[in-house]
Amino acid sequence: MTSKTLIFLFSGLFLFSYGQKKKKKHVDLLTEYHSFKDGDLRKDFSPIPLNKRIAVFPFSKATKVKIISYNLSLKRSTANSYVPPPPPSKTKEDSIRLVKYYDSIKKNIKFELREAIERSIFAGIQESKTLTLSEISELSDVIYNTCDKYYIKSVSSSGCFFPRNAILFYDEDDNIFAYFEICFECSGIESSPRNILDPFKTCEYLYPDLQKFFKSKGLTTEYVEKK
Repeated sequence: MTSKTLIFLFSGLFLFSYGQKKKKKHVDLLTEYHSFKDGDLRKDFSPIPLNKRIAVFPFSKATKVKIISYNLSLKRSTANSYVPPPPPSKTKEDSIRLVKYYDSIKKNIKFELREAIERSIFAGIQESKTLTLSEISELSDVIYNTCDKYYIKSVSSSGCFFPRNAILFYDEDDNIFAYFEICFECSGIESSPRNILDPFKTCEYLYPDLQKFFKSKGLTTEYVEKK
C-alpha cells in the first residue's frame, strides 16, 4: 500500500470519528412538551419590561386609563337588559300597576358598557378611578407578565360572562377607543376591539392578580347585596 493511499485512508477515518463526536443528541420534542404540568413555574421566565409593555396597543395609544365598576347590585339570574314596550292602559288602575311594574324592572336592568360608550351615557357606572403612571405600570405588568410565569398548554372559558368591571382607554380627545370588560366571577375577559389580548395572556392565573389590583385601588369586584 502506497503512502498516498495511507494518507487518504487515515484522513477518512479522522473525519468520520470527528463527525461522530460532533453529532448532536436527538431531542424528543413531544417528550419534552409533556415533561411539565400546567401551572408549573417557568424557569426561563423573563418579564416584559415597562417600555415594551406600554408600546403595545391599547397602552401605546392611551393618554388616560381608567378602571370602573358597575352592575354591582345585580344578580346574574335576575338582571334584565331589555324592557318591552308597555301595552296601552285601559284604566287608571292599569296605569298605576304598569308604573310599579316598570319601576321594578328598571332596578334590574343590566348596564351594557358598549351601549353606554356608543351613547355617551355613563350613569350606570358606580365606581371609577383614573390611574396614575405608576398604577398603569402596575396594571400592564399584571396583564402582560402574569400568565407568562407559568407553563400553560391550553386556555378554557367557563361560558358565563357577567362583567362588573372594566379597563377603559382614552385617546387624546378624551374618547374611549378601547376597553377590557372583566367578569371575575366567571374568570372571563372580553375586549373592544376584539382579540386585543393573546388568549394565553388570559389564563386562569390572571384573574386573582387582576382582581387584587382593582381592590387595591378601592373598586368593588363582586355582587353587593342590596340592604
